[in-house]
Formats: sequence, C-alpha cells, structure tokens
Amino acid sequence: MKKTMLQTISALLALILLLPLVFSCGDNAAKEIDKNEGAPTDGAQAAEGGENATEEKILPELPESDFGGHVFTVLSHREDSDDWYEPVPREITAEVENAEEPINDAVYRRNQLLKERYNIDFAVVDINDEKSQLNKIVKAGEDIYDAVIIFNNNVPTVVQSGNLLSISSLPYVDMDKPWWDSGVNAMSISGKNYLLAGDLLILDNEATNALLFNKDLMAALGMELPYNLAKDGKWTMDKLNNLLKQGALDLDGDGQMTPEEDRWGFVTFNDTLHALLVSGGGALALKDENDLPYMSFAEPRNLQVIEMAMEIMYNKPDVLNIQSDINTPGTANENWFRAYHGSFEENRALFIWVRMRVVEKFRGMDANFGILPMPKFDEAQNNYASLVNPYTGVMLGVPKTVGDPERTSIILEAMAAESKYTLQPAYYDIVLQRKFARDEESSEMLDIIFGTRTYDIGGVYSFGNVFMDFIALCNKSDTNIMSYYEKKIGSMNKAIEKVVAVFEEMD
Repeated sequence: MKKTMLQTISALLALILLLPLVFSCGDNAAKEIDKNEGAPTDGAQAAEGGENATEEKILPELPESDFGGHVFTVLSHREDSDDWYEPVPREITAEVENAEEPINDAVYRRNQLLKERYNIDFAVVDINDEKSQLNKIVKAGEDIYDAVIIFNNNVPTVVQSGNLLSISSLPYVDMDKPWWDSGVNAMSISGKNYLLAGDLLILDNEATNALLFNKDLMAALGMELPYNLAKDGKWTMDKLNNLLKQGALDLDGDGQMTPEEDRWGFVTFNDTLHALLVSGGGALALKDENDLPYMSFAEPRNLQVIEMAMEIMYNKPDVLNIQSDINTPGTANENWFRAYHGSFEENRALFIWVRMRVVEKFRGMDANFGILPMPKFDEAQNNYASLVNPYTGVMLGVPKTVGDPERTSIILEAMAAESKYTLQPAYYDIVLQRKFARDEESSEMLDIIFGTRTYDIGGVYSFGNVFMDFIALCNKSDTNIMSYYEKKIGSMNKAIEKVVAVFEEMD
C-alpha cells in the first residue's frame, strides 16, 4: 500500500476516535441509555450496546500472521424483496472508494488494512438458498467458505444439521470483546453456541424492529411529538394506542377505510404482534438455569402484554394490517407494496412498523419523519426491548469443513474489531443520523433502539411452529391465546425436547 494511503487511513481512524460514537451494536458492557433504559431484562435475551468512541481504541489480541494471499470467502443469504433497500450484504466487500456511500468506503478501508496486515483478500457469494449450499459443501467435505451469513429463518436447520463449528472451536474469537454481540447467546442450548453476531455485520442491525411516525402529520393534528415520552421511559403501548386513534381518517368520505385511499393511525404486519410481545418485556420462549429453552408466552404477565398488543393490532378502523387486510387470499387488491410504503410516503399513515433497513426506502420522502423504539408494556417495565426480527435477521457461522479454524478465527476477530471503529460508525452515525433521520431526537432514539436489541429463541426456532402460529392469530384477529396454548403446548414441548437432544449429541 502506498504511503499516502496509509496516511489517509491513519488520519481517518484518528478522526473517528475523536468523534462521539453513540453506538456499537456488539458491546458487552451494560449501558444506561437514560434513567431506566438499557439491555432488556424483562423478556428475551438481549444485546447490550452503546459505548463512546472517545475511549481508547481496543485492539484485538491476535498473533502476527501471513496467510499467503488466502481469499476469505463468505457465503451469504440474499434477500430478494421489494421491502429491502438492497438484496445483498454490504458489509463484506467493496471494490473501490466512491466518497458517496459511507458503508462502501468503510468496508473498503477496513479490508485494505486487513489485506496488508494478513496478506489476504475478501470475497462474498450471495445466493437465495445459503442453507442448501452450505449443507451440500459440508456433506461433500469441501473447504470452500470461511464463514456463512445465515438467514434467521434458516438457523434451526443449519445448526441442527451439524454444519457449523462451535464458537468454542474458534480459538481467537473472544466473545468478551465489545465487537461481539452477547445477545446472540440467546441462541445457545445446553451451553453450546454455533452462532455469532456483532460489529462486522450490519444486516442484524437492519432487521431490528422500530416505529416511524410522520412528524408533519402529527404537527398538523396538533399532537405533541412523543420523543420526550421515549426518553423519559414513558413510551408505552397505551400511549401508542391513544395516539394512533387520532391519525385515522376516511379521506375520500365513502364510509369505508380503503388501504390505498384513506389515512391510517398505524400500518403493521402480522409480525408486529410478536414485536410488541417482546417490546413489552415478553418472549415466546426463554431459557432456564441449565441453558434449556422453555415456552414462556403464556405466563401471566405475558398474557397481559399480548392482550394489549392485540387491542392495538385488531383495531380495524384505525390500524391497517398489510397481511390480513390486503394479502388475504381472494381479495381483489394484492398490491401490498403501495399500501405499506405508499401510505407513509403519501402522508396517509401516522405510525408505521419497520425493520430498520426499510428506513432507507423513505430517504426521498418529502414529509419529515421521526424514529421511535417499540413501546414498553407500561412505565413499570424497566427497559425497552427492540426485537431482531426472527424472519429477516441474520447470524454468522463457520462451516464445519473449514480447513484452518485458527486462521478463520483470527480473520473474524480482526474484521469485527476493525468494524467497530469503521463500519459501525459509518452505518450508524453517518448513514442513519445524517442521511435518513430527520432530526437530532431520532438519533437519540437510535441509541435506545440499538442499545436494546433482543433475540427471542422461540421466534427463531419456532418450537412446534409457534412463531408462525402466533402471528397467524393476528392474521385472523384471534384473541384466544390460551385456547391456542392449551392445544399446542404438547407439540411445543416435544419440539424443544427434540432440539435439546440434537444439541446434546453435537460436538
């Protein structure tokens, strides 16, 4: 690398260290966001986040190594969906700097540093079915991929197929370091963990649930912006429910609420019911003192949370559920995309449920919008909880056939460590705060959202099909949660027993 390039990179890193870094998704140290905000303890296990970059840069404890030009190749899930801004992962490779896309440039600079330090290169192979491809190469004993980014929906099959190395087999991956996301430990069973998440990824950030609200519409309705409620720990389901009822309006005066013509208080998906359960401090499943999962959603407090979540979701005059109200088989209108994005872009939605990656879809929107965490159940709840969507999120693993686990662990640790100081500031500080978030308050909300990221093992493993069944209740506006629980708890417990048995046999 030329001396001028080294000087440029050194100057950039020094500048990043001086700027306030309000976010790091992989911090293990607990952080108080506000007087009662931090990593959730009331519900599903959570990632603890947030640390200031004015602290001294932490260096990974790695040996000097020359890997002889090895191409570190990542197999990745590709999400071809109109709902996503980009279908491919942006965090692994970048060909050139372009001075316009901060994420691209941060990845390029990180990779250049690591290429010089370890004599390596980087490649990514993104396909729609990473699960089958991984299974194929592992069963053939082929050493092709150094790591794999796994669609959360595919995690149970991938892990239980024995296709991944345990994290304990990666000697230089130090889960105590702040660039790894401790929240992913929610996916361990019987003390065995095969998955990683942390600062070398942004896809897990982008699957985190949140709310957007139309600031201009709220001002026109004479409503006070809810930022102070959120900062004071008072942003609750009841507050959301009261506000959304003021937003709905039959704009065309035909006496009916039409998805593409009228204004809605809240635009949601079936998944939002699960997101509200978790944000209210609950979970479909938790783990006991032996690191074994058990079904938890029918516990008394969780039933109260679900009841309130259903009151919000089933409020048909005010709430548009894209899946139940538009995509129901037999209905004439299948154009959910316009109803979802269009309602917000056309100022016909006061609130909209999103995964954070969707925020980029609204960067050309004329009206001002704000960002909020998913609400608590009540003010007595200690912490917010921002679910990493079980369907659209990702986690990272290492194929069992990788030829040199030590080399892989060194490169992963180095990537994650450098990403904490390059990729994460670019994603969080530059892209979200300066390009898309329309005000300083939304930046503060991001601190809360990403500082309280949460995983629900019941959502990811969907024991006895509980995740899909649970959100199917929302599709039918069915409130009979205990009837469902009593009917299915046997199959859920049997599914847990089978998963535990598989884990106990695995290396």
